[in-house]
Amino acid sequence: MKRIWGGMVVAAALSGSAFAADLGARTYTKAPAMAAPVTNWSGLYIGGNVGYGWGNGNTDFMFSPAAESANATLDTKPKGVIGGAQIGYNWQMGSLLTGLEADIQGAGIKGTAAPSQIIATDGGANVPGNFLSSNEKLSWFGTVRGRLGVTVTPDLLLYATGGLAYGHVDASANAHFVNPFDFPGSISKTKAGWTAGAGAEWMFARNWSAKVEYLYLDLGNVSAIGQSDPFLNVAAAYTWHTQENIVRAGVNYHFN
Repeated sequence: MKRIWGGMVVAAALSGSAFAADLGARTYTKAPAMAAPVTNWSGLYIGGNVGYGWGNGNTDFMFSPAAESANATLDTKPKGVIGGAQIGYNWQMGSLLTGLEADIQGAGIKGTAAPSQIIATDGGANVPGNFLSSNEKLSWFGTVRGRLGVTVTPDLLLYATGGLAYGHVDASANAHFVNPFDFPGSISKTKAGWTAGAGAEWMFARNWSAKVEYLYLDLGNVSAIGQSDPFLNVAAAYTWHTQENIVRAGVNYHFN
């Protein structure tokens, strides 16, 4: 009986080994690698920016013939800090990108032309104490621009931009004669113009990008008349030019 039982155990062991051999060696496969997320610039974004502006603040002085004073131009050399917010939308087609962006900026861009001696029309200097002065300030501005760019890498965008610009200009000027007579003139007006520039934007984290941008802003001219007394038959006309260079850096959050 023991011999029979032992034989059955041996037979079972041999058959199990043979079955395992038939199955062959167990194989292992590698899990598929996770694909890196592809940067997508398309969609809505909002953000903020800070920067600096400087530019041409020329003031033209024109006098009536009775003033016997030569026309002149003074540069107020406006400059100052800016800051604001932007909102936009991008459409990406491969490495090409088009978009629209609007922004609004608070600005402290202002300048003053120090008193400058008035020159007589005969080429000689007027009486000492006769002088011209001017002040100009851009207190806020905004733009609505198209953007056209290319992604030189999936995370780096280079673009050109241009469109409508608008802003509020405050300006004043005076021609002072020691007689004494003053011919002050001033204006406070919201002006429309144009802007163009270029920039670079880097997607440094999911949904977040940083940008640097340059814009040239041209709001055209504003004018005013200064006259102290209608019986003098003397008048001075002032024209202020507002052209600014804007450099700013900002951060955007993308909703894609």
